[in-house]
Amino acid sequence: MTAIWEAYAIRFATMSARRASQVFLGGLPADMKDDPMWPFNFYVWCLKGPAGTIVIDTGASTATAAKRSFPLLRTVEEGLAAIGVDAAKVGTVLLTHLHWDHAGNPALFTGARFHMHRQEMNYVTGPAMRHAFLRGGYDSDEIGAVVRLVHDGRLKLHDSKTVALAEGVVGHHVGGHTAGQMLVRVNTRRGWMVIANDSVAFREGRRRGLPFPTVYNVADALEAFDTARSLADAEDLVIPGHDPWVMAAHPPAAPGLDGVAHRLD
Repeated sequence: MTAIWEAYAIRFATMSARRASQVFLGGLPADMKDDPMWPFNFYVWCLKGPAGTIVIDTGASTATAAKRSFPLLRTVEEGLAAIGVDAAKVGTVLLTHLHWDHAGNPALFTGARFHMHRQEMNYVTGPAMRHAFLRGGYDSDEIGAVVRLVHDGRLKLHDSKTVALAEGVVGHHVGGHTAGQMLVRVNTRRGWMVIANDSVAFREGRRRGLPFPTVYNVADALEAFDTARSLADAEDLVIPGHDPWVMAAHPPAAPGLDGVAHRLD
């Protein structure tokens, strides 16, 4: 029997200032007349299972958040501690991509082995970054910190489409949002779940076939929508990367953690 994992969403920030027209590639869909506000949640993801603890992405750092005038509700370290996880004792971290709100805190995970797709490293250190539109989601100091992980022998760069992190946990390279974008398929007590992260930022975007406007390859982003759904056992087992639905549809991980950490499985 395939190993079964617990899955958690940990929210470290919320943004309420964007409108729907800023969320869908191409602007406001024709049937949305009033351009409603479209809140974002910002998450890291934690899996607990027989092979230990796996963290998906490291969230935004306090330094980069301050530089971008981005208010944090809590640090990632505090969010993980709320579900009993000591960041320094986490054994495995997957970086789905290196945007500043996903890759800001590798230094917290002093005991971890990191994993990322090679295409993301090629992308963020290559000629595409001469374009302001493509580099706007990245922080060069944070990219440098990830490069240092390579030099320290702590980051494995993967070439294959799938990456087995542990029994019942598989990363899938999909691209689209960024060149190296990955999602994670995990076996839970509810069935196979997909932590889609930014390959599906919002459920409504996937339903409409409209990627988030920050995108490297539109065709790959659209294919990623289909891949995410094909890998999940049910529609509601596709977990989007920034959608408040994640917390609205799933219970708090423990009393007092409403809006902080929710159990997905």
